[in-house]
Amino acid sequence: MDTTQKEKRAALRYRPKPGTHIVYVEGFAEIKELSVSGMFVVDRDPLPKGTTIRFALRLGTDDIPLQGAVTRCEPGRGMAIVFRDITPQARIQLKIYIGGLASEERKRAR
Repeated sequence: MDTTQKEKRAALRYRPKPGTHIVYVEGFAEIKELSVSGMFVVDRDPLPKGTTIRFALRLGTDDIPLQGAVTRCEPGRGMAIVFRDITPQARIQLKIYIGGLASEERKRAR
């Protein structure tokens, strides 16, 4: 990334634990980056920009039902999805999971 570019993301992104993925009608895919506001999904055949999607975010043995919109499509690589209309319960689960990722990242940085 060009360090002269200003970061446009609303929230810090973290690399999720292995096995974290989403499940949606089209199939399932690995998550490369995850934040409280969205994620980047690795998918060779990503959905087009602007597509609204309902999915389950699978965090280990827990599924968080979410919906979002594809904000960027990179054919052959994946898609960026911004979360929309997150329920309070889903937001809490997501924040707890991401808090754990942030804690692990700080430990590795020491």
